[in-house]
Amino acid sequence: MKTLFSIAVLSLALSGFASAEPVNKKCPVNPSKDVNPSKTTTHEGKEVGFCCGNCKAKFEADPAKYAKKIK
Repeated sequence: MKTLFSIAVLSLALSGFASAEPVNKKCPVNPSKDVNPSKTTTHEGKEVGFCCGNCKAKFEADPAKYAKKIK
């Protein structure tokens, strides 16, 4: 029973974490585009959103290049 409870608590915690809203409204790689909430990554403890998977990959390859543009 204790294990089942632990699994339930962990599931709730992870589901809340996965649905965190991005801190930004515009893509840091392509600032003219709005964020797609399904394209995110965690950077320095914050959920950062991107307009597309390509921008997410560019950010993850060199976050220092784009981090200043997170607004």
